[in-house]
Amino acid sequence: MLLYLSLLLTSSLFVVQADGRVIWNRTELEANTDSYHHGIEPSWSQTNLTLDSEVCPGGYSPVGDKCLMFVTFITQPFGEAKQFCHAAKGELAAITTATNFKTLVDYIHANDFTSGDFWLDGTDEAEEGVWVTSSGEAMPLGTPFWAAFGANQQPDNANGKEHCLFIPSAWFFYMADNPCSAVKHFICEATMPTQKKATSAALAPVGPSVVGSRGNITCPILFVEVGGLCMMFVTWAEETWDEARQSCAGASSELLAITDVEVFRALYLYIHLEYLSGHAFWLGGSDLASEGTWVYTTGEPVPMGTPFWGLFEMSAPIQEPNGGTGQNCLAITSDGYYNFRDYSCNSKFNPLCVFTG
Repeated sequence: MLLYLSLLLTSSLFVVQADGRVIWNRTELEANTDSYHHGIEPSWSQTNLTLDSEVCPGGYSPVGDKCLMFVTFITQPFGEAKQFCHAAKGELAAITTATNFKTLVDYIHANDFTSGDFWLDGTDEAEEGVWVTSSGEAMPLGTPFWAAFGANQQPDNANGKEHCLFIPSAWFFYMADNPCSAVKHFICEATMPTQKKATSAALAPVGPSVVGSRGNITCPILFVEVGGLCMMFVTWAEETWDEARQSCAGASSELLAITDVEVFRALYLYIHLEYLSGHAFWLGGSDLASEGTWVYTTGEPVPMGTPFWGLFEMSAPIQEPNGGTGQNCLAITSDGYYNFRDYSCNSKFNPLCVFTG
């Protein structure tokens, strides 16, 4: 705490960025943002990185369509972390779309922020189970955002005291709830005067992401549009992976290949909105050709890690795939909260086909 106070008194804060540890000047940041509040256009330094023709203020780095600051030199309770972000002319980072979530996790790994836990913007303190950001925007629940194990999915409000959102490194940076009094690192999001707001994936906690049309798509009979693709949910047959492939081929289709996280979210929402959550579905991925190298039948690589593959064993978590040579085919199941998981190819699940014409 003494170090923290001395840093504030000298008006300098140390923040880890993509290019390593840098020092940004708090006075310069405040001067620029204060000028905006007085009706003067801020003139950010030309040395700062740009974001879709916008410029992130000092101390913030462009991450997707956001300007984020990874505060790793101190840990704070949730409330104090929020206040810190306010003082830095920002707010705790609000991650409400599947794309933003994947971009954030990818950035964390690419820039070696993998050793800590981070507060994000989101609580259900006002009403248990109703997760919202500071602006009142609904936080999305379920896959692919929240950590899912074999027995449960976060948030679980353990001991009735977990009301604040964080992403723990031990749980591969999936979202989880924790007591707001816990101390953690945190991520701030700059409040930019001209920052474009991303379209939320959570108009409601289970609201639409890309369930609706991405264009004027007309699907053949028995196929429905989900995330801009024509999918057939073969709920009337349970087959092995090979049999499922053949069934799809007979309908001018293939087992579904998911490489877009928004399609993944749309699929999860559709399954629940259409009361299909009692079913397990084969996807087109396998590592049959080479153990550990997951590819779709289309030849595309299966995306690995968070936010696609689920977790196993909450007490000592590991991430799927974890079945070795005995589990070589990809499926999404209700037991696995529809995250990617590996299963024996001889298991019998419903085919999930995508129309290829």
